[in-house]
Amino acid sequence: MGYEKTVVRNLSRFEARKLGLALLVGCCVVILTYFISMSETSVDQQPSVAYRVRDTEAVEGKIRLQNQERGRKTEDQHGNTADESVHRKNSSTIPHSITKEGKREPKQPEAEKIHAPKREDRMIQMTKPICDLNNPRTEFCEMKGDVRIHGKSSSVVFVSPHQPREEQWKVVPYVRKQMENIPKVTVRATANGGASAILPRCTVNQAVPAIVFALGGFTGNYYHDFTDVLLPLFLTARQFDGDVQFLITNIQPWWLHKYQPIIKRLTRYELVDLDHSDEVLCHPHVLVGLRFHNDLIIEPAQAPNAYSMLDFTEFLRGTYSLPRDHAISLREHPTKKPRLLVVERKGKRRFTNVPEIVRMAEASGFEVVRTDAKFGDVAGFASVVNSCDAIMGVHGAGLTNFVFLPKNAVLIQIVPCCELEGMASHTFRFPSSDAGLHYLEYNITVEESTLLELYPRDHPVFTDPQSLHRQGFFKMGEVYLAKQNVRLDVNRFRPFLLKTMDLLRQ
Repeated sequence: MGYEKTVVRNLSRFEARKLGLALLVGCCVVILTYFISMSETSVDQQPSVAYRVRDTEAVEGKIRLQNQERGRKTEDQHGNTADESVHRKNSSTIPHSITKEGKREPKQPEAEKIHAPKREDRMIQMTKPICDLNNPRTEFCEMKGDVRIHGKSSSVVFVSPHQPREEQWKVVPYVRKQMENIPKVTVRATANGGASAILPRCTVNQAVPAIVFALGGFTGNYYHDFTDVLLPLFLTARQFDGDVQFLITNIQPWWLHKYQPIIKRLTRYELVDLDHSDEVLCHPHVLVGLRFHNDLIIEPAQAPNAYSMLDFTEFLRGTYSLPRDHAISLREHPTKKPRLLVVERKGKRRFTNVPEIVRMAEASGFEVVRTDAKFGDVAGFASVVNSCDAIMGVHGAGLTNFVFLPKNAVLIQIVPCCELEGMASHTFRFPSSDAGLHYLEYNITVEESTLLELYPRDHPVFTDPQSLHRQGFFKMGEVYLAKQNVRLDVNRFRPFLLKTMDLLRQ
């Protein structure tokens, strides 16, 4: 019995030790299983964590890009050029993360990919029309960049990497593109290194813009000197404040000498006779042809620096050092006599009773000046015109001198018969009004026309003027402009001088 108790007690101890060891092994197995499980779980979850990091960075990148785009839109609204705006858009980059310490470049989600514009799109955005041939009267080209002009071949080559294809224009560099006696200039636009681009090598480099234009045409007629060349040249060149060079085809030295003060004020550079130049002249900015809105008209909304006719006449007064900016005010100086210039033409459309007109004008309270311009003496006649407060004359080039009148002066145009009112208004009414002058128009009767000495009163010249007008300007001009003088009915005309007095009292 004692032996059995001893065996049982020893067995119990053995079982307890065995049980403890089993429990210890079991615990170790559980702990080891737990760590293995945790380790496997962490590895499985790492890709999803990494993806969330990339996704967050992508969203942040999208926000930054949107802010940049808003910034660019704001900049564009504040006056950046199209080229600057396109450059910024094309140079935008997608924000990226740092790759140090095992961090990888995040991949942009497919829906958020931003593609740079195709090269063709950039060309379209950055290229604007070079030549405008749509104006019914004139052709005009403007190029900025690498421009090369060869005079003897009458060619202008514009080299631009943004030129999608080679283009070529034949341009008349005169404001009447139908003129057949004006040689055309070839303007070619090509990409650098294009297959068909044979590029002339520069022999003279200039840092200033250049204007290519032609003389000839109707130049030599005083009116056309201004409407075809001088005013368009002002409109094209004045914005450069003298820092521009004139490249002239069909050059007329006598004409340039006649208007030398105007030319010298528009450019400080030597004039180039383009037809006899074998140099390749290279300029960063070239204009071929002259800006033109209408005859002796400037449309400020279309003009550089919003120039107007007032700017043009002020420019002329400054060029010829004319002292009077404003005509006399009879309200402020009621005892003074205003000066009236009577333009005495030497050819056709002249007054045949000038002494009678002078007596009537003097009796109406004017100091009368009788004269006509001498060929080549623009400065002398401009001084006379500027000293007057009113000018009167039969429709013709002499009335172009209104550009030298002081502001608030009066222009009185005597319109010959028959049905020439439209032409007369187009020629002087609208331009003089834009120049700050008062305009009066007196239409003569058939009895005041010397055509009665050539045709009977019932001739179609008087009874059906449109029969001549329909035959064209030159046929009409042969009769109404070339054969007609005016014997002014002073009694019928006197109210116009009284009206002139009233306008000068305002």
